[in-house]
Amino acid sequence: MAQRTFSVFGDSISTFEGVTSPANRIYYAGDLRRSTGVLEPEDTWWARVIAHFDGRLVSNAAFSGSMVDGAGFPAGHTPERIAEIAGPDGEEPDDVLVFIGINDYGWAGPWAQAAARSAAMPQCPEALAVPEGEPGPATEESLPSFARAYDAMLARMRKACPHARIWCLTLLPGRELGAGRASFAYRLRGIDLDDYNDVIRASAVANGCLVADVRAAGFDYEASDGTHPTGRGMEQLAALAVAAMEAVEAAAGRVDAEQAALAEAFAGLSADLLPEEMRSDRRCDKESCFGCEFARGTGAVWSCVCDLP
Repeated sequence: MAQRTFSVFGDSISTFEGVTSPANRIYYAGDLRRSTGVLEPEDTWWARVIAHFDGRLVSNAAFSGSMVDGAGFPAGHTPERIAEIAGPDGEEPDDVLVFIGINDYGWAGPWAQAAARSAAMPQCPEALAVPEGEPGPATEESLPSFARAYDAMLARMRKACPHARIWCLTLLPGRELGAGRASFAYRLRGIDLDDYNDVIRASAVANGCLVADVRAAGFDYEASDGTHPTGRGMEQLAALAVAAMEAVEAAAGRVDAEQAALAEAFAGLSADLLPEEMRSDRRCDKESCFGCEFARGTGAVWSCVCDLP
């Protein structure tokens, strides 16, 4: 039986020095590898998933800071990003692991990322024309624009890899290393994290892709800064992804069986790895972190951690 092959498509969470294309921005490199405890490729969430399925990596097409939405490269929907999924010799993977969108949630639109002059903003006339300044709250166009971009991304992936299983991971709340309880800001710029997840689920179904619904488990993952997984956080993400993927495969396309399979798979997760204290918890019902006296990091540093007592 042929070895199962995988490509990885995402943002900084899925990058790794020496594996991700050196032309892309990479987060897990140098000192950040040591400080997060993500020391080797084998420590990443995606390598753990691939190893679980006795697979082989074809390409790591992650790009630190990238959004799905945006006028040009490195936005996830662009042809240049999609082309990176194939191997150096054009090899098409059997599976594509897609874990991207947290920067879309964080910025609430490419115009905010451009206003902050993020290093990952598209270097194109449309983005460069946005006046530099402090990025603000979400607009009415933020979520619809994300939905169109996610659809375009999956449609291009489907065309580029017509035989591949494309797995769309939902987005998870991170928990800052050392935090004793959940502290994620669910409506950082005014749109709920789970509104983005609803888009991901709907887009995956509409484009003939599969949903690895890691969010449905209801856990945070450990992150060095509230966003980027530590070594333990990578292990948590991998366990959630494997459980979600195996549940979908066990349901064999039967929608009525998928939720039960997911519940069973998540119930079997290690309590040592994902103890009850890592359960997600909404501590704040404010419409946005902007103007909130308890919020910090709501400017260009978007990974806000709520300081509610």
